[in-house]
Amino acid sequence: MIAFDTDILTEILVGAPEFVARAASIPRHEQAVPVVVIEEIIRGRLQVTRQAEAGTARVDLPRAYALFEQTMRDVQRLTILAYTP
Repeated sequence: MIAFDTDILTEILVGAPEFVARAASIPRHEQAVPVVVIEEIIRGRLQVTRQAEAGTARVDLPRAYALFEQTMRDVQRLTILAYTP
C-alpha cells in the first residue's frame, strides 16, 4: 500500500505531470491517503474560501467554491486510511 502525504496529493490534484504519471503507475487498489491528509486539504480549501470572502485571496469567491467542490469530488474517489495514534 502506498499512502500519499499532503504535498504529494496536492501535486496530484493540481495535475503536476510527473506526480500524476507516478500515481498512475501504482495500481489503484494500492493507493491510499491518511484521513489526516484529507483534513489538511479540506482545511486549506476552507481557508481560501474565507480569504475570498474577505477579498484577500488570490481567487474570487466563485473560484474558491469551485476549487472546494472539485476537491470534495476528488476526495470521494480516494481510499482513506483511518486515524491511528
